[in-house]
Amino acid sequence: MIFLVLALLFSAVLALVLKYLNTGSPYGVYFVNYITCTLLAFAAMEPKALYNGDATPCWLGGITGLIYLASLCANGYSIHKNGAILSSVFTRLGVLVPIVLSVALFGERPTLLQGLGVVLAVAAAVLMNGLPGKPAASSPQNRIFLLPLVLTLLLNGAADAMSKVFTQLGRRQDDGLFMFYIFLFAGLATLALLVKEHRPLTPRDVFFGVLVGVPNFLSSRLLLAALTQLPAFLVYPSYSVGVILVISVASFFLFRERLNGRQMGAAGMILAALVLLNL
Repeated sequence: MIFLVLALLFSAVLALVLKYLNTGSPYGVYFVNYITCTLLAFAAMEPKALYNGDATPCWLGGITGLIYLASLCANGYSIHKNGAILSSVFTRLGVLVPIVLSVALFGERPTLLQGLGVVLAVAAAVLMNGLPGKPAASSPQNRIFLLPLVLTLLLNGAADAMSKVFTQLGRRQDDGLFMFYIFLFAGLATLALLVKEHRPLTPRDVFFGVLVGVPNFLSSRLLLAALTQLPAFLVYPSYSVGVILVISVASFFLFRERLNGRQMGAAGMILAALVLLNL
């Protein structure tokens, strides 16, 4: 449980940095972020070997890294087509993917109260992000593009689910190697996008990339550690809504952002969901 708590705290730090990051070249920040994570993953590896006799962390880490970047691009595309609020709702709904995967393939079975906690957690995450209003049918600019939303849900969920897949297929001593290949492949794919767009790195990209990379690595590594000890149906919703709750509290104290009535209700639902999930 301590790994889960630390993972969500570092993820909240990451989200707070990204929330107030404003740059015209996000791929530069993402590239430095991934390279920072790669270096940290290599530094944490014992032994310092890129192959330990099992290819699983190599190929599965490579696939996961590409999914990481694909989910990022899908989210950006969805925001462009559908706006930030609706896209954020579907990003949060992605937590359903690893939960369904764990129940269907890995035999995890939540109790009735824990199942209720999962439903309450998802509802709270959606409510916290805000429910989009019904668009006017006659207004073309308010048209909802379903495909980007579905891709956002599936790819964000798949990115989260891959850590659970590795806990089932890989060896515990290769956890660090798995993380190394995730960030290495994500970094190389991001570099290809940078080259394609002919965007040079700036000192700002480097500064914020490192600032994002450290909590990104720590949250990912600790989440993987939590998944080796706890069932996915507990970890993923607790992680998702816990991050929302921490960000909300931190934003109030650091930036004097106040929650409205809807968000206060969602915060109460989050607390209730966390209690049910841990029964």
